[in-house]
Amino acid sequence: MNATGFSWNDLLAQYRMSLEAANRSPRTIEWYLEILRRFFGFLEQSGYSTTIADIGRKDVRAYIKYLQGAPRWPHRPNNGKDLGKLSPHSVQGHVRAIKAFLGWLVDDGYIKSNPLAKFSLPKVPQYVIKTLTLEHIKLLLSAIDKTTSLGFMYYCIILILLDAGMRISELVNIKMTDLDIQLGLVTILGKGQKQRVVPLTRFTVRELLRYIQNFRKNYGFVESPYLFPDNNGGHISTNSIQQYLRRLAEKAGLKDVKVTPHVFRHTFGTNAAARDANAFMIKDMMGHSSLQTTMKYIHLQTADMKAQHNRFSLVNDLFQRK
Repeated sequence: MNATGFSWNDLLAQYRMSLEAANRSPRTIEWYLEILRRFFGFLEQSGYSTTIADIGRKDVRAYIKYLQGAPRWPHRPNNGKDLGKLSPHSVQGHVRAIKAFLGWLVDDGYIKSNPLAKFSLPKVPQYVIKTLTLEHIKLLLSAIDKTTSLGFMYYCIILILLDAGMRISELVNIKMTDLDIQLGLVTILGKGQKQRVVPLTRFTVRELLRYIQNFRKNYGFVESPYLFPDNNGGHISTNSIQQYLRRLAEKAGLKDVKVTPHVFRHTFGTNAAARDANAFMIKDMMGHSSLQTTMKYIHLQTADMKAQHNRFSLVNDLFQRK
């Protein structure tokens, strides 16, 4: 079998079936397919061949160049506003998706070799993510109106993000049946459909119980199976949480740090490491597939680094002895 006679749409349909059979999440599948549709759309509009056997590195390099100047949201009306460009991480993600698709074509016998097998991914800048301090968190929580159902729900969302270090996609998918109030545990469905069970502090469990008993019934579609429902029987969207946190940070007057779900996750990992939590425990709680991923979250804050540096610096010893 080879790719001759198959349109790229045909192959994407087969790829979808393969990803579904591999039990990849619907969100991941749509991410892959949207990127690939955009890639083939670029090839068609730019006059490049869309025949699978003709696709090579020059086509991907041209696509990377295009992406580096492409708008962040190509289908969203800008209304005169600059919506920004794709981030280097997003550009790299596009190339990863294309490489994965071509690799699948090789594995399934559609093509003989992957022209991107040894293709270097575009480099991305390495940033140190600034984490939230206890003072930041207090300011955020004090800016929430916890007398309303909406406010108390977001209050609980922040507590869970801080307490369990989970991904935002994992949080929105928590179902009522995933929560064990008595034992203080929550079952999370992570990447690759892998389940893990993580503990919650007694304080978080207490506030969640208050939310369920007193506030959840006044928010969203209460018959929804999800802990944080929307109005249609599903779960609250990740975008709703991201936008709420952005507005909350403005209300709290936080200008020196970003307030996003990933910053809460990073704050969890960094704080756990600073308090001497076992790296393997952090790995398991955060749902990382390897310890190497965990190590990206484990860096010392500047104040901690300075304190430790003062303890081991030989220069300090020299001057202290004088």
